[in-house]
Amino acid sequence: MHRDPRPILDKNGRVFAVLAGRPKDTRGWTRVNAQVQAAFEQARARYKLDPKKKCHRRGDFPAVAAGISYGGGQKHVSNLAHDAHNQEVIEEPLREPAIQRVAGFANAAFALFAPRLYRYYKDTIGRLCGHNPSLKRNFSRGVFASATFNLGPQVITYVHTDHLNLPAGWCAITAVGDFDPEEGGHLLLWDLNLMIEFPPGALVLIPSVILRHSNTVVRPHERRFSFTQYSAGGLFRWVECGFKSQKAFEEEGGTYDVSGAERWLQGVRRWSTWEELRALRAW
Repeated sequence: MHRDPRPILDKNGRVFAVLAGRPKDTRGWTRVNAQVQAAFEQARARYKLDPKKKCHRRGDFPAVAAGISYGGGQKHVSNLAHDAHNQEVIEEPLREPAIQRVAGFANAAFALFAPRLYRYYKDTIGRLCGHNPSLKRNFSRGVFASATFNLGPQVITYVHTDHLNLPAGWCAITAVGDFDPEEGGHLLLWDLNLMIEFPPGALVLIPSVILRHSNTVVRPHERRFSFTQYSAGGLFRWVECGFKSQKAFEEEGGTYDVSGAERWLQGVRRWSTWEELRALRAW
C-alpha cells in the first residue's frame, strides 16, 4: 500500500473500507511523515503519563486522546480533559502544520470514498459545536470528533475493535515513523484474512467497530507511531435526541424507537457502492 488507493468492497459492491495510501507528492509527504514523527517524539518526552495507563487493551504504549467525546460513563458531551501541563503538551501537535496536513488528507479521503457517511459526520459535529460553543474541534475543518496520538516508540497493537465508535462509521488510521514496511508494521484485518503493508505516512479508513485489527512488530531499532481519528457513536445519538442523553430524552416523553439493527442498516446505507463512486468521479 503506497500511493494508489484500494477500496475494499462487500458482496454488494459497497465500499466499506479504503486503503487510501499516501498523496502523490511522495517526496513532500516523506517530509511530512518526518515532521509528524518529530512532534510525536516531543509529545512522548513531555507528556506526564500515569504508569498504570501505559498498558491498555489496545497495546503496551502511551495513547493520548484529544477532542470531543461522549460515552463510557460520561453524562454529557464534553471536550476530553487533561491537567494543565498535559493539555499544553497535547495542543502542540494539534497546531503542528504537518499533523494538520495528515488530518486534512484523511478528511479528503473520507469525503471521496464515502460521501454520504462523510456528510453525516460533518452535519453531526457541526450541530454539536453550533449548539455548544464550548466544544472544541481538533481541526477547524475536520469531521472526526476525536483523535488519539499513539506515542510508541513502537506501536504494536493487540487484536481489538473500537466498540464505542459509530458502528458503521469509519476510523482513520495513519502510520507514522521510520521503519521498513516490508519487514514489519503490517496491518492485520483478521475478519478479512488480510495482511497489508502499511508504510509510514499511509492512511487506512476502516469500520473499526466491526473489524478486528492489529499490526505486526517492527525491528528493534525502528520507530513506529500511529495517529487515529474517529467519532464516538454516542455523539450521533446525543444530537438525534435533541442534545441530551437517550434516557433524558425518553424521560421527557420523547420516543427513540430505532433499534440497534435498524441503526446498523441505516449506517450501511450510507456506504457508497463502487459503481456510484465511479459515476461521480468518472473513474
